[in-house]
Amino acid sequence: MKKNVDSRTVKKKKVRGMKTSKKSQPPAPSTHMSKEQERAELHRAIWQIATDLRGSVDGWDFKQYVLGMLFYRFISENLANYINADERRAGKKDFDYATLSNKKAEFGRADTVKEKGFYILPSELFINVRKNARNDANLNETITTVFRNIENSAKGASSEDDIKGLFDDLDVNSNKLGGTVEKRNQKLTKLFESIGDLRLGNYSDNTIDAFGDAYEFLMTMYASNAGKSGGEFYTPQEVSELLAEITTVGKKEVNKVYDPACGSGSLLLKFAKVLGKENVRLGFFGQEINLTTYNLCRINMFLHDINYNNFDIAHGDTLTDPKHWDDEPFDAIVSNPPYSIHWEGDANSLLINDPRFSPAGVLAPKSKADLAFTMHMLSWLSTSGAAAIVEFPGVLYRGGAERKIRKYLIDNNYLDAVIQLPPNLFFGTNIDTCILVLKKSKKDNKTLFIDASAEFVHVGNKNKLTEPNRFKILEAFTARKDTKYFAKLVNNKNIADNDYIIVVKDYVKKLDTREVIDIKELNERITNIISRQNKLRKSINETIGDIKETKMTKNMSKIEKLIADLCPNGLTFKELGELGEFYGGLSGKTKDDFSNGTAKFVTYMNIFSNIAVNTDINDFVKVSKDEHQNKIEYGDVLFTGSSETPDDCGMSSVLTNKINEPLYLNSFCFGFRLHNNTLFLPEFLKYLFRDEQVRKQIAKTANGVTRFNVSKKRFAKIIIPLPPLALQEEIVKILNKFTELEAELEVELDTELVAIKKKYDYYRSGLLTFKKREQD
Repeated sequence: MKKNVDSRTVKKKKVRGMKTSKKSQPPAPSTHMSKEQERAELHRAIWQIATDLRGSVDGWDFKQYVLGMLFYRFISENLANYINADERRAGKKDFDYATLSNKKAEFGRADTVKEKGFYILPSELFINVRKNARNDANLNETITTVFRNIENSAKGASSEDDIKGLFDDLDVNSNKLGGTVEKRNQKLTKLFESIGDLRLGNYSDNTIDAFGDAYEFLMTMYASNAGKSGGEFYTPQEVSELLAEITTVGKKEVNKVYDPACGSGSLLLKFAKVLGKENVRLGFFGQEINLTTYNLCRINMFLHDINYNNFDIAHGDTLTDPKHWDDEPFDAIVSNPPYSIHWEGDANSLLINDPRFSPAGVLAPKSKADLAFTMHMLSWLSTSGAAAIVEFPGVLYRGGAERKIRKYLIDNNYLDAVIQLPPNLFFGTNIDTCILVLKKSKKDNKTLFIDASAEFVHVGNKNKLTEPNRFKILEAFTARKDTKYFAKLVNNKNIADNDYIIVVKDYVKKLDTREVIDIKELNERITNIISRQNKLRKSINETIGDIKETKMTKNMSKIEKLIADLCPNGLTFKELGELGEFYGGLSGKTKDDFSNGTAKFVTYMNIFSNIAVNTDINDFVKVSKDEHQNKIEYGDVLFTGSSETPDDCGMSSVLTNKINEPLYLNSFCFGFRLHNNTLFLPEFLKYLFRDEQVRKQIAKTANGVTRFNVSKKRFAKIIIPLPPLALQEEIVKILNKFTELEAELEVELDTELVAIKKKYDYYRSGLLTFKKREQD
């Protein structure tokens, strides 16, 4: 796999001590968070770093700095932990490599380079460079020297090609960081501090793969914000995992895995998750044409704790200059190659004789290289292996050379399955992609077609494969039999008879979901709906009449009269800080407390979605009797502490019903309690804090760039009215009635629209359906 090593017989070296030294590490994440909360908190912190620090640097370009510095921290802590573990096993219990002198550290350089692939002197570890960064006027030069020394430490070793150039894209002297050395160093110092402050914890304590997860999150977010180019370097994790699962069905281990257009390496690394990295016996192989993405892929391998001896990522054009001739065949090949790009094709007379392409007797078109990648992967696939390739839909039906290549695949029984994926899964495109599965040793002469076009959930502006979606696809693929409206096993002869077109909808019948309509019953239903609507509208008008003009006070509403009678000098207004005090949510909880608890707590979404707290909840936390935690009381107003926009910050919910058991508050929210709880009706407060004028004040208390947080100091300055209780009661009565009537009318209107659409569909179908005249 590496230079001077026979890649077919290389054995994986035992990777020792991958836990990071506690002395070389910031404190672990707060233990009151669950696994998903821990991951979400890490993601928020990382994205905030990228957002706050980029300044004049484009968001996508800045990935090099964030990812590069994250990588520098990882290899520093990884190496320090490795050396610490060895020394402590030898009896030096308090040994800390980070405090050693450079001279003393030289003793282990050679052996460490053989094992880890690189070496970092103590003074050049991330923790020590960060410590001196703020006072280092030549920080840019220091970083350049450190990165050069790390790269040079591998010179002449078998890891040289794996380390070379890893920091090339982290240009510490770029004008994008600042117009002067001083400004650039200020930004680099902030970057050191922000990356250093990330609570990635000790490897042994983490419930998530912190460094690897941080990298994957950053790549996902950068890809989603990079526009069309996003899909060129990153495939969504759930798609990557599906490809790895497809190629390893029935297997517990494989010899080698390969991706000829590996991007940042996300597809390859899913084998480590699906099988375990130790079960990819001879390693991870890939090739990438883009130099920056090639570097990102190698960084990704290190961040996912893949030893340099167990990966070989090459740089170059796979179609015309493949680098892994000596490493094929591969048991598992996965890829999401670029869609319909140009390549040399028949302009290069040598390619038609290339053993990868020649068996089909034709080359893929110069303007559409899709099936050139497919033929390349088939050629390098082992006889017992499987390849899963994401393809542009045109390869399923286009004629000419592509039809001839499909004919070759079908006639030689290499095509195992075609899986239609949902649209809009990938970054940079919303097309309906598909997966081609190739095998060289099939048990039948048939091809399985799976229609998974509806297997998704909509998240943000993209579609996403959920775990149940992936399971359904994988289950159908493994069963390899007909499943009504979802999968069809087709004889290859039938495909040939269909002109070798392999579009899934040609073989898998769609479910007819059209409703059989009883037009008489439908018309009666519409009449009843309209009657109920009229009654509701009458009730609404009567309610409005109650607050309009009265005989006694012409041109004065009922509310205005109450204000005039009860408040002859006008309403009183006060700041929140004068009326009550704020308190925080849960603190100091372990993550086990959220899975083994019996005490109820109010979640962020409970507050965000309800003007009155929903107490019929099933969210629990463990709280001991002697533990001091803030409890929610009747009449308390609860607020969300942060959101993605200022307008969504500080959403309120009021506890309007009395409870007989303790109720606690989510740690990302805060509560407000009146000094005098007789001033307000809780039912009134639930409307007041959602009122447009109060919401405008709340929005102004939010600070942030991409994630906004409420300032409690500003929040205390929010001004609200203090109406008399009699006035509050009247307002609540009217608003409750309006709310009830509005909800009922909304349901009736929706029901009417559905019914009218059905009526339209019925008559449209009848008007456009023409029966043929029966022949005598």
